[in-house]
Amino acid sequence: FNYRRIVSKGRTDPFYGTPVPGDLTLVNWNRGNDWGIMNPPLILTEERLVASGQRHNWLGGLDVSALKDGENHALLFAEWLMETQSRTGYPLSLVFAEDSLLGTRSGLSLYPYIREGRRILGRAAYGQAEFQMLEQDIRVGTSGGRDFSPTAVGVTHYAIDMHGCRYRNWEPSLSASSAPVNEFSVRPIVIPLEALIPQKVDNLLIGGKGIAVSHIVNAATRTHYGEWTIGSAAGLIVAWLHSQDPGLIPAQIVPQGKMADLQRYLVAHGQRLHW
Repeated sequence: FNYRRIVSKGRTDPFYGTPVPGDLTLVNWNRGNDWGIMNPPLILTEERLVASGQRHNWLGGLDVSALKDGENHALLFAEWLMETQSRTGYPLSLVFAEDSLLGTRSGLSLYPYIREGRRILGRAAYGQAEFQMLEQDIRVGTSGGRDFSPTAVGVTHYAIDMHGCRYRNWEPSLSASSAPVNEFSVRPIVIPLEALIPQKVDNLLIGGKGIAVSHIVNAATRTHYGEWTIGSAAGLIVAWLHSQDPGLIPAQIVPQGKMADLQRYLVAHGQRLHW
């Protein structure tokens, strides 16, 4: 229970102290409550999106039956923990209390943590060409990596931590199952402005893990610090744009020679652009 404990009512060492009633842990464990089954797929295709009615009653483009499968899996994992791993004898009601701090009768969060979701195709700094950050941009010892410092809006760092998915009958998933690359094999990751600007939409910036990166790069930028960095960058860029000439859009910042001004604004407001 000491694993990722976020509330320690006894105010003892949260990593080693004995838990007491009222303590909370935020469990996210590969062999426990991770749900990586691809059938039914979580993200709806265009055809299934239309058939589901979510095009007109937006629920996020997600298959609710897949979400329910993940919820059941998490509840069964919690039951297994309490019935076979508990050394205190606390009843299951402490996990499934109706007055859960998360606001659900199950005790689970209101919405699952989705490790890998949709990602955009970005816009090149000059012009409308598609942009995407690639493995060679962040991996130590690879050639062809690009220097994003001229358009940097944030910086992050993490291992390439990819979790694979599978089908229920173990047919080939054609999806990477893992990419175990430790932090020391990953360069400090500079987030460029062009990774936040989607194709074909002028008044939108991405503020989380959905930036223009490959599957492999996403495994290093998707974690919380990266998301926070990207989110703060997006918010600050919007604030800066409002102080500029009316009509200036994100895709025009570099072509109009305003990137240096934007970077000075970001740094002045606490954003880190260099490691």
